[in-house]
Amino acid sequence: MLSKVLSRADAGDVQPLIFRNLAASGSAPGIVRDCPETGGGEGNAGLRERLQQLESQTAAERHEAFEAGKQQGRQEARAELQPVVDRLNASITQVLGMRSDLRRRAERDAVQLALMIAKRVLHRQLSVDESALTAIAHIAFDRLTRSESWQVTVHPQFAAAVTSALPGSHAARVHIDPDPECALGTLIIRSAEGTIDASVDAQLEEISRGLTDRLANS
Repeated sequence: MLSKVLSRADAGDVQPLIFRNLAASGSAPGIVRDCPETGGGEGNAGLRERLQQLESQTAAERHEAFEAGKQQGRQEARAELQPVVDRLNASITQVLGMRSDLRRRAERDAVQLALMIAKRVLHRQLSVDESALTAIAHIAFDRLTRSESWQVTVHPQFAAAVTSALPGSHAARVHIDPDPECALGTLIIRSAEGTIDASVDAQLEEISRGLTDRLANS
């Protein structure tokens, strides 16, 4: 607002400026108040509602973006791990397929080990006990047919024990042939009808074949 300093000569033309009572009028000039006529309250409420909508929309979009990123991360991790899982499954399948074969091999090895131990025990027993072949000789002689004669090959150490196992009805028709070159557990009975090998090693071999066949069919 411009002002001017008046001289005394010009002061007589000045009129007083009377200001209106602002308190009485209830409003000040230049100030716009919210009122029903102007619609200011409804505008603010609309802005707040719009702001809430934008915030909700932003939160929803942020959540969708997070879920999409998480899903993509899972897919990428799954794609990277899939070859490892495939190799692991193949290894497990291979191991499961080998399990039965390993079990059969272990059983065969156990049988062979048991037979080897039995053979060593029996041969040790044969070296100190001259009657060790008596029981085997009894069984072998029970299988003899009505042939005219038999020839029995044994080690000289067991000739007397084998002779004592002969039934009285067979004694005259059995010829004991001691052979120092044969093994201690040898007991071979020959006749015109065939040969019976009742030797200790032959018995163990027969047991081994029987157990092997049973394992193969299990």
